[in-house]
Order: sequence, then structure tokens, then C-alpha cells
Amino acid sequence: MGLFDIFRRKRRSQHDDRAQVSRIDYLLDLRHMLLEAPNEAYGGGNFLQLVEKQLREGQTDRAIWNISNQVRDCFEIANLYWGQGDVARAEPYLRQTLERHKRLVEACTEFDLPRPSYDGIECAKCAALLLGVEVPDLVREESFENCYLPWFRDALLSYCLGTQDFDPAAWQAAVDAWTRKRFPKYRIDEFSFYVKALTGGFESTGAMFAAHEKLVAGRAKRNPDAGLLDGYQDNDLIIDYIFAAVLRRIGWQGTYRHSWPRTDVVGSVPHTTRQPDRYLRVIVAATPAVDVSTGIIEDRQEARRYIDRHVPDQTDEDGEPLAADRSARERAKVPAELKALGWTDDEASLDLMQRYRMDLILNDRTAICLCDPVNRTAVKLADWTRLFVDDFGLHPDFIAIAGSGEPTDYLDPQGAWYVYWKKDGRIYALQRDDWGDPDVATAGARPGLNLWPSYTSFVAWWVSEHVCSKG
Repeated sequence: MGLFDIFRRKRRSQHDDRAQVSRIDYLLDLRHMLLEAPNEAYGGGNFLQLVEKQLREGQTDRAIWNISNQVRDCFEIANLYWGQGDVARAEPYLRQTLERHKRLVEACTEFDLPRPSYDGIECAKCAALLLGVEVPDLVREESFENCYLPWFRDALLSYCLGTQDFDPAAWQAAVDAWTRKRFPKYRIDEFSFYVKALTGGFESTGAMFAAHEKLVAGRAKRNPDAGLLDGYQDNDLIIDYIFAAVLRRIGWQGTYRHSWPRTDVVGSVPHTTRQPDRYLRVIVAATPAVDVSTGIIEDRQEARRYIDRHVPDQTDEDGEPLAADRSARERAKVPAELKALGWTDDEASLDLMQRYRMDLILNDRTAICLCDPVNRTAVKLADWTRLFVDDFGLHPDFIAIAGSGEPTDYLDPQGAWYVYWKKDGRIYALQRDDWGDPDVATAGARPGLNLWPSYTSFVAWWVSEHVCSKG
């Protein structure tokens, strides 16, 4: 019998009992069971003992992976006890978080393996900071890619734990990379709050706490696919450990719901006994020169030459050639489709769409595809635009040029989406919250990040993403 069979049987047998168990007790029982309960699937031992068995049997990669998961598992238990105000029970699991990290490092050394940059090391860093413990091989540069969540979490905890000044250029590069991936803006807003608190950007301590309360309240209204520690699904039970680390780093002392060790109940008023005074210094960058390398080919003719050079040579994920040529029958239908959308006086875009099926022009760095004006097997330009305008409030002066086949995207689109603005013929990556007002939505747009001077230039950039991914 496997682990999941045992777990399902356990859940069925306890289904009636769970109606009488509080949410916090259920979450704690579940995590204690998965981490510490003996299990037939593990040879009679628990999950902690399983990794030692795997190491003895030469399953080193699997063991290292499991230990890295145990770092987070222990920290989650600590956080849940912390959220109840039971710091006496939380502290041993903070220490076990560090013990699991130490065991991972030891195992990598023992078996001559490189220590992985694992998603969860921020938990060990937070535990070390809260407990005032120095941990070997913890303060080091991780190799997380800067456009994903692990980079932001680790960067913030590294700043809290280390002595480096804050580097706004590196941070902005990560924010730009996140934006290009069309990931939700609200997550970046949350991380930007921590940066502002770390660098002393608030007018007062009271203003900082007021902003944090607003952040926490905002999380309770969202329901993304996120982990326990992100604090969305069980908002009232979870401590914002990143902010607790920030408070520790900047020297604040007192009592607050999200502080260690003097925590408080949900909705309590922060009480400050020591004002923060150890803010991170910010690296002052030199005045930048005009950067002509935005990754954009601004000249439409040059952009078209780039497209015509690379699209015929494109290959799919299996390395097989993928033609994007449009049939002559479809080519004749393109002008009427664009005119019906109000996309007029743009001969370069018309010619490009007549030459290629836009949905077949590849970009390996995003899950969406370009909308096609004609082909019925593709995400159609008119259909996707109508969906966004009618159902989600996109201003009718915009045309949505990239769509998705994912149900979550057409049922509840999040983040930034690429649109053509009829007013100026440019392409923008617009956040959904701003769709209804073109002037607000396009204010502050930056070339190479969320602004392209023409559709042809945008498609050339789109193609270049595929070319770069192929090396």
C-alpha cells in the first residue's frame, strides 16, 4: 500500500471527525502526521527517517530533495504554532528547520554533491534570523532565476540576514523579468512593501504597520494557487514571516501579530517599545546613459527582415520544423477581419498577418500565443478581444493580440496582457486592473518592458524570445 492510499484511507476514516476539529488543529495534525508519523510506505519509519534510509541505499538525489522539503515542512509547523501565540512550541520546529538545512548540507558534502539552491531555503534563513543563530552555508548567493517567486523570497531574506546594501538595479531587473512573464502585479506590490520597510521608506513606524495591515487584508480577499506560508487561504492562522524578518532586521521591538517572539492575536494594535533604526542602505547608481539596447527593433522594415529571417527556421519543442506560412485562401480574409476590429491604416501589420499565421509564430518563454485574425483552430483576434471587452472591462480602444487556451486565463485573466492601442498603433502589456482607462493604463509604459512602438516590432521581439531560447 502506497503513501497516498494510506492518506486517503485516513482521510475517509476521519471525515466525520474533521467536522468537529478546528481548522488550525486539522492543519497541525496533517503536517505532524506527514512529517513524523510511522508509515508502512517508508518501511515502518517516518518521513524524517525515510531520508536516512534513502541515503544508505544510494538514492541520494531523492533524499536531498526530500530533506529540502522537510525544511519547509518544519517551518510550516513552527508558523502555525506561532500563529496561535504558542512560541514555546514553535521554537523547537524553528530549530528543526535549521537542523534539516544542516543535514542537507552535510549529506551533500558526504556524497560529494553540489548543494542545491532549493525553494525553501528562505525558511531556514528566517529561522536563523529569528533565533539569532549562525548557520554554515546559509548566507550565500543562490542561483534562482530572477523572474520567479523563489528569487524574491530568497533575496528579501538574504537582505534581512546579511549585511549587503540594497541593490535597486538588481531588484528592478527582477521586477522587469517578472513583468515580462505577465505574472500578477499584486505579488510584486507585496514584495515592494518589504523593500520599502527594509530601506526606511515609510514616513513613520505607524505608516509602515498600516500599510502591512492593508497588505494582509488584501491577501484574505484573494485565492491564488499558493502555499500555506503565502497566507492567502488561511490568512488568520498564518504569520507573515517575511515581515517578521524585516522587523528583526531593522531593529524594531515590541508586540505585533506578525513579530517574534512577542506576537499577538489577529486584529491587535501594534505596540512599539523600540523604534527601527537599522535600515538597509541603498546603493546609489550612477546616472544611466541613454540605453539604445532595449531588445526592440524600432524600425518596422528592419523588424520585418528579422521576422522573415528567423520564422522560416523556427523549430518546435521537439526540434522539428514548424511552418507558419498562411494559405492563400486565408490571406484574402485578413483585411476584412482587421477592419471589423478597427485596426486600420497599418499596412505593415496587415502585410505581416497575411504572410504568417500569427498563432504559429513561436515564443518559448510564455504560455500564451499570438492571436490570429482568421484561422478557426487558433485563438482568434476578434474572439479574444470580445471576451476581454465584454466580460472583463477592457476598453474598446484596445485590441487583445495574445491569448491563451488555459481555462483559468479566459475565466479569470490575471496579470499583464498584450494589447494594440488604436489611438497610437503601439503595443502595451497592460495590467488587468487598469484596462478600463487607456490613459491610466498606458501611463509610464517603458520600451522593452511593457511598450513596443509597433506590432511588427513586437512580433520581432516575440520571435527573438524563441531564438534566444534555442541558444
